[in-house]
Amino acid sequence: MKLSPSFRRAPKSRSRKPDVSAFLGQVQQENELLRKQLQFVTETAAENETIWRHFAEIERILFRTRNLAQLAEELLQELKVRFQLDQAILLLCHPDLLERFFPEISVESDPIGEGTWVLPIPMELGASLCCGTSKPFLLTPDHLGSIQKPPLSPGEEGQDEDDADRPLEELLQFLPPDVASTRSGVFIPLRVHQILFGGLFLGSTDADRYRPKDGTDLLEHLGMKVALCMDNCLAYERVREFSIQDPLTGLLNYFQIQTILEKEFRKARSTGDALSLLIIHLNLGHEVQEHLNMGNAFIKHAADLLNATLPAGDSFLGRYGNDEFVVVLPGVGEEEAREVIPYLTQIIRKSPFRHENTVVLLQTIMGVGSLSKKTERSQDLLDAAYTELYRLKMSQLS
Repeated sequence: MKLSPSFRRAPKSRSRKPDVSAFLGQVQQENELLRKQLQFVTETAAENETIWRHFAEIERILFRTRNLAQLAEELLQELKVRFQLDQAILLLCHPDLLERFFPEISVESDPIGEGTWVLPIPMELGASLCCGTSKPFLLTPDHLGSIQKPPLSPGEEGQDEDDADRPLEELLQFLPPDVASTRSGVFIPLRVHQILFGGLFLGSTDADRYRPKDGTDLLEHLGMKVALCMDNCLAYERVREFSIQDPLTGLLNYFQIQTILEKEFRKARSTGDALSLLIIHLNLGHEVQEHLNMGNAFIKHAADLLNATLPAGDSFLGRYGNDEFVVVLPGVGEEEAREVIPYLTQIIRKSPFRHENTVVLLQTIMGVGSLSKKTERSQDLLDAAYTELYRLKMSQLS
């Protein structure tokens, strides 16, 4: 009986001795590769830990002061040193920030430190650069090579009006000439609550310092923290001003002039010096205010005149009511204080309020209160001045 082919015994194959040395060599290569990968991961983790600590230290600077000018100087220097940068530039476009903290800066301003600047850029350029995002973007050597080139006009050959790089090329024109040696950089938008403050430019002469594939999450986080700090500084400055200044006139407000009067009263009582105050009432006719609807403008005009006339440091001027001002005069007796009245009256009368074709002569009534042996409280000075003011008003009506 013949067996079918499927049941036939297969011939014995020759057993081949495994190549142990080749196998061990392959395992050794894989282990070496894994070791290098592990070393890379470990080194990267250590670098990231160092970077994270740098960012943590910088955040401490951000919330240590409410003075934005001082903060900017410390922040830029810290960024430059910790991250070994060649340039660190704060570019601001928020008008309130520029006016309050950096009123003197211009595109030609000198660096505030070695390789660090605070410079203005137009609001339109800042908006174009950020495009509603807080994500940083990297600048390549090709971009940075155009720093010294003049910007092209729309429609000029080689430049399209819709070119996405147009805002970037405009930004490079605002950077100082020292940045011409920069080979890589990053622009970090500074915005919070949809409010745009400007941006941070960090530059390096090393072309590989910032690479297109590098992550920018920490830089974006830094930009948000810096913007938040700027918002806090600005809010603090506004609150401070409103707590001290009258918002319409910019003079000391009711509470501050009261505080100063009390302070000067205690000082005069302890030293025996003279002290007087004036209450200045603007005699604005209701028909004038109603006709022009410019009562606030009259008050602001009179406040500016008084502020420019009274000597700074020797007197304190504040708005005490809607159309009343108080002048505290340390070291001035009653007789000398009364000599001031006609002088101030003439200053205001000779400087009428002008609006378009209308000229309005402002009239004032002034009362005096002075320290005497009978004075027990600072309020007594105000009461005396108001009593005289009331008497003068009644005499005008009679």
